Amino acid sequence: MQLSDEFARFLADDVNLNKTRIGTLETRVETIERFIESSTWTPKIREFSRQGSWAHKTIIKPPGNRGFDADLLVMVEPEPGWSAADYVEKLYEPFRASGTYREMVSRKTRCVVVTYAGDFSLDVVPCVVGRQTYFGKEICNRYEDAYEGTDGKGYAEWWDGRCRYASDDSLREAVRLLKYLRDIKGTFSAKSVLLTTMVGERVNAFDSVLGTLPDAVTTLKVVVGRLDDHLKQNPTMPDVRNPAWPEESFTRHWDADKYANFRAKIATYRSWIDDAFDEPDRNESIRKWRRVFGEAFAAQTLMEEARAIRGTMATRAAVPVVGDAVALVRAAGREVLSRIPATLPWVKKIPWHMAPTLTVNVRADVYNARVGGRRLGPLQSGEIVSKGRELLLSAVNNLGNPFPTDYDVRWRVVNTDEEAARQVSNLRGGFYKSEAGHGQRWEATLYRGPHWVEALLIRRRDKVCVGRSERFFVVVE
Repeated sequence: MQLSDEFARFLADDVNLNKTRIGTLETRVETIERFIESSTWTPKIREFSRQGSWAHKTIIKPPGNRGFDADLLVMVEPEPGWSAADYVEKLYEPFRASGTYREMVSRKTRCVVVTYAGDFSLDVVPCVVGRQTYFGKEICNRYEDAYEGTDGKGYAEWWDGRCRYASDDSLREAVRLLKYLRDIKGTFSAKSVLLTTMVGERVNAFDSVLGTLPDAVTTLKVVVGRLDDHLKQNPTMPDVRNPAWPEESFTRHWDADKYANFRAKIATYRSWIDDAFDEPDRNESIRKWRRVFGEAFAAQTLMEEARAIRGTMATRAAVPVVGDAVALVRAAGREVLSRIPATLPWVKKIPWHMAPTLTVNVRADVYNARVGGRRLGPLQSGEIVSKGRELLLSAVNNLGNPFPTDYDVRWRVVNTDEEAARQVSNLRGGFYKSEAGHGQRWEATLYRGPHWVEALLIRRRDKVCVGRSERFFVVVE
């Protein structure tokens, strides 16, 4: 499913750089511009120009506590007697002499960097205009003391043209989603301008005529599919160049290994995106999109549904209840647990072929510690147990005996309710191996609320599920 509502919230809350930080960036850049204009740096300034993701409107919120990067070109006329390195080195000097910027400034190959700790870094890039060259715009490599042609403004115009082939900001939003995927997964490396160019080259005027890029999610699916097709047709690394200045290669920082990895990962993510997009079941589609974009996607929806479980249970309660789901179970009895939906966005579907012929029951024993602990007694399904206990779960047949080693037991573990919802990754819902012994698994009682486990009996020779237990509820207080 497209899940347009979820993607709109995901983009606003987790992907897009918020307006407050953009406003802070704009304000501080204006201050930097005034500082440069009034400094001892002597070249005549023609204009300042926003560059990179900031100018292309594909800038995203950095993951974790990392800051983001922004680029500012200072377009200047040639300074008599200066070499390429001088433009960077001499721009660095007034920053370094400033009481305000002394501890914030550093240098890279082609720029002076002003770092606002915990927020962003601004790359201030001198660009010499009209230095007796045909092209006339050059940035300065201070290590090689060489001029390098560029055309950031021409590239921005090219990118704007590509974005007009899609509806609204769909192409920009698709690139932001791809950059978020790159940063959150960390499985491939591709500079933003390279990724943006490769995506931009995959769209054309026919998309505008045919309406093939109507929204961010559809556009993401289309461009990743086309990018994967392009990469499959190019087993060796192609040379991706600046469409506005073909002398500039965007693949100069890549190599064969990085390209091969990128090629493989895009193929994987294409299959995941197609799978999530084509999935008709909303809950399953959410789970599949979370495989693509991680636990931040639809996190608010999962939290809301986890919190709503008490209300669902209360529809079966015969007495008025004040309190949470645990209080409801205590007052109304464990039978209300059956009202908890078995299908939730974080509950993974059973992946094995189902041919149930054998009865599977779950037996649980409570211990005060996992290693060297004392057994405190058995636990029945729906019975309330304290936090901080260890449960030894065993899958047994209708006689109470373990299954032979011809079978594996996999455990589906599902958490619900407020406390687990605060840490969305701990809602779980997937399948786990038996690790405490054949057909046995340890689980800890960590979060207040009703949770459940299921035991699935998998025949080893053909990986068919031949038995599945009822849900075994564990209510933690």
